[in-house]
Amino acid sequence: MRTEELKDKIKEKPKGPGVYIFRDGKVPLYVGKAIDIQDRLRSYTDPRTTHIRNMVEKADNLGHRETEDEKEALLLEANLIKKYQPKYNIRLKDGKSYPVIQITDHEYPAIEATRDPDEDAIVFGPFTEMRRVENAIKAIRDLYGIRGCSDRKFSNRERPCLDYQMGICSAPCVGYIEKDEYNKQVQKAKDFFQTNERQLLNKIEKQMKEKADEKNFERAKTLKEYRNDLENLRGNKKLQETGIKHILAVGNQNSKIGFVLLEKNTMKDKRFYNLNENAENKVEALQAFIKQFYAKDSLPEAIVLEEPIQDSQIKNWLEDEGINFGEPKDGRERVLMDSAKGIAEKKVKTKMSKLGKILDLEINRVECFDVSHTGGKDVVGSNVVFEDDKPVKSDYRRKKLEEKNDDYDNMYQLLKWRAKRQKKGRDQRPEPDALLIDGGIGQLEAAAKALREIGWSKPVFGIVKPDDKILGLHRNPEIPDDTSQILSEIRDEAHRFAINYHKNRRDKINPVLEQIEGLGAQKRKNLMKKFSLEELKTADKQTIANIEGIGLELAERIKKKLN
Repeated sequence: MRTEELKDKIKEKPKGPGVYIFRDGKVPLYVGKAIDIQDRLRSYTDPRTTHIRNMVEKADNLGHRETEDEKEALLLEANLIKKYQPKYNIRLKDGKSYPVIQITDHEYPAIEATRDPDEDAIVFGPFTEMRRVENAIKAIRDLYGIRGCSDRKFSNRERPCLDYQMGICSAPCVGYIEKDEYNKQVQKAKDFFQTNERQLLNKIEKQMKEKADEKNFERAKTLKEYRNDLENLRGNKKLQETGIKHILAVGNQNSKIGFVLLEKNTMKDKRFYNLNENAENKVEALQAFIKQFYAKDSLPEAIVLEEPIQDSQIKNWLEDEGINFGEPKDGRERVLMDSAKGIAEKKVKTKMSKLGKILDLEINRVECFDVSHTGGKDVVGSNVVFEDDKPVKSDYRRKKLEEKNDDYDNMYQLLKWRAKRQKKGRDQRPEPDALLIDGGIGQLEAAAKALREIGWSKPVFGIVKPDDKILGLHRNPEIPDDTSQILSEIRDEAHRFAINYHKNRRDKINPVLEQIEGLGAQKRKNLMKKFSLEELKTADKQTIANIEGIGLELAERIKKKLN
């Protein structure tokens, strides 16, 4: 983007708080935040570094999103960095998004807390802490009777659940409230988040007084808690003394953060975190870490920093939350800072890092994919993750695929699913440094085709039995056995995970059948030995009745339930 073109675009931008996004076509290159968007963007007409200058030259589009205040801009910036993984932003490799509240796109919408909102949902936030979000949702559900269940549970209910008995849902699933009336209540909840916060708080305070006058002190106390939870949703609440202190130091090349956790003067944890690339300086590295790390972790009582923060929005946010932060104040804190520094600068030698040197790549995190099925039935895909030679089981994923006896197309569909989730910001895990495919050249080429079509550029390799040969798209890399062994371990884990999921799918008794009166465990097993669920839906009543233990009366109930 030429300077004159950029200046013209800046004139169109608002002067309030928000975020701005430089794009190359539809691909975000850089996300930034500002108290005054227009004023902040003027600095890009004369970029201070070659890195930023290259970004501006590559960009051909400039978008923005306004926010209510500078704190919301800070949180939104962190979420968009996580969502889009822009090339020119410094990113914490294992960062997460800040929580949001979503009201789903359904004829009877649900209200939910999530870090991964649906594309069609109405979203409010982001907010600083999941605990506050969950407390606020509980209050909204009690006051307006909005459901919190999944669409699957909603569609399969025949009688109200425990939430109705507890008074936090109006049971639209079984028609206890008319659709128009339910959606009026949903709109009131939307109004609270969008424009009319004070009106609801005044209503709660009035109900508190009424309940107290009626000597219903328990309900009055609950309403008071709801008022406090809703008032504190956006922060501005001084944290209670926890005795938890975080010490943060920056390693060589500004690409690692050393972290020490102190609880009531006792060291509880120490580790390091990787940034995706080297920051320009220590302050920039610390500021990038703080914004993204505390999206997944509750704020401590104090943060001790190797260098002072310069970003006014981050400083205002931490001060607003009641966090003590700054450089070491005494000898003990300086000793702990040295410990954090040592962790950040310690070189970690792993098989994966050795593999990276051989391949001329930085490899700390690998995702592996495998497909399992029986003759094209119950086709499933696995996606396992290893980091620094160790499995990260919380980041494992699995996918039910289309019933097809085609190993190449199955792998293509699995990788297309993974790449789409990444490009659309739907996958909240850190990006891998490389991808590994369990299979030969056919599976590898199918995977590469999916990546090209979606536009997710990642190094991808195959591993094929019986000798665990490593395959490349253009040439097969020469990797010593003692180093390639880690790839065999990762492949074996992906295979195990896929096989287990396939067996579970193959042997699973669908929960819909569990709801049919008179259809006990043994009879369900007899049915599933003969039919898949889809086959059962289309089978005639007499064929079902012929299964051991079923009979015509039960067969009729089964058909009625499934149809």
